Amino acid sequence: MEEKVEITIEVIVHATEDERKIFDSFLELFGIVESEFAKEQLVGHYENPITFLRAKITKNKASSFIKKLASNLPQAQLSEVIDDMENRVQDSMLHIRLGKQELVRRNLVLQENDAVKVKIYTPVYSKKDTARVYTKLFAPS
Repeated sequence: MEEKVEITIEVIVHATEDERKIFDSFLELFGIVESEFAKEQLVGHYENPITFLRAKITKNKASSFIKKLASNLPQAQLSEVIDDMENRVQDSMLHIRLGKQELVRRNLVLQENDAVKVKIYTPVYSKKDTARVYTKLFAPS
């Protein structure tokens, strides 16, 4: 039985950045098309325009996203995510930040600053099962 998985992707695009490059990267790496992103226009601290992108991926597409994420993230960083599971999971949601500029270069790397936020949700009914559930989710099938 396929686990229930939902993924939320959030990206802040500054006026100096080309959102087309971000959309192209998501299409090439994960098969996520531009129309799957909701766009919100915001104003930054110094009145600069900012675009906030959010996509919610579910079902088979979410499972496919996780497989592609696990296969494209360097093994050492995937291990880092699994080893640091307790600090990364909150309310059954795993939080990962990927480098935005590296994403545009078609590289997936963990990065805290200037990051694409990826939130992966799957039900975890007992906190002690968190690492097992997410490790299984990232395991090659």
